[in-house]
Amino acid sequence: MGDGQLYYMRAENVIAAAIALSILDIVAVALRFWTRKIQRNPPRADDWLMIPATLVTVGIGIDQLYGVSRRGLGYWTEIPPGYTGSKADLVTPQLTAKSQVEWAYTLMLPVALGCMKASFLFFYMRVFTIQKKSTTYRFLVGFIALVVVWAIAFVFATLFECGRNFDLIWGAQSEFQRQCTNTKNFVLILCITDFVSDIMIIAIPVPLVLRLNLSTSKKIGVCSMFLLGGGTVVASLIRFIMMVGSFVGNFDITSDNILGVTACMYWGMVECGVGVFAACLPTIQVLFRRWIWEPAVSSTRSMFSSRSSRSSSSRYSGAYKEVIHVERNFNVAYAKINDGSSRSEYPALLPPIHKTYDMWDERVGAAV
Repeated sequence: MGDGQLYYMRAENVIAAAIALSILDIVAVALRFWTRKIQRNPPRADDWLMIPATLVTVGIGIDQLYGVSRRGLGYWTEIPPGYTGSKADLVTPQLTAKSQVEWAYTLMLPVALGCMKASFLFFYMRVFTIQKKSTTYRFLVGFIALVVVWAIAFVFATLFECGRNFDLIWGAQSEFQRQCTNTKNFVLILCITDFVSDIMIIAIPVPLVLRLNLSTSKKIGVCSMFLLGGGTVVASLIRFIMMVGSFVGNFDITSDNILGVTACMYWGMVECGVGVFAACLPTIQVLFRRWIWEPAVSSTRSMFSSRSSRSSSSRYSGAYKEVIHVERNFNVAYAKINDGSSRSEYPALLPPIHKTYDMWDERVGAAV
């Protein structure tokens, strides 16, 4: 692009992603709880965790909208006329807004991701009915505990990265880097652990599905449904590559600080938004199958069936005009039954039963 901004750095695209993904997640979670109600299946931990995950994801979207409205996201850094110092020492309302929305985003991101990861793991425990004494159950419980600790640790690390001097967080960048924790290592650890845990969570159901007593095609279908969460892995990988390339490599997506933060926050929003939707898909696919897929298949079959019936009927009626009637007589005889009771005996013979039948012969296409 002529101005050097990629699509995920542009203000209008940041706004679109924040609004669209927030609405999508709210609808998906609402449909998830509605599905539980239709199935008369009470919500469990995997369902309830989607509520804070959605609320925090919407909070990230609102945070991005606020940043764009203050030109703290999606715009080039504005240098005041006559300023000749370093950008790292510059403090303007625009840069202050950027630092504020970035700090709020970094606080909310581990919470949203942690709730989504735990929801996936609880869902596996529900679907595969794993026994409590099994190795798989212990692994999932341990993984959930690790995710909870991971989310809490990063929240507190972000909250107190400058101790109690919160003003340093949205002050000059040079002062922040000098007095606060090592931001580079903090961000790298967050990206690496997030990406690795996503890979593990997506891969967990594959061996569990392969052990089910299902046909190969059904196993592939079930695995594909769970692997839809791979969209979060893609977004996590992109964010990971950008951060690692910017810090330790020669891959800089931009030389502008605001646009760099915009790119990372954009892909963080995509990861959270897609993650919430993907976590709801295995549950709400029941509604899609009942309301969309099955009616569509039924209508298609009825359409082709009615066409075939009309075609066959017209073909047979045009070739054969006469109907052959066959008379059949049945003589039904009954033996006398004497059980020693006071009942009267049944008649020895009933009158013949005479009836006319119309029978269709498929070979000739006529009634016989």
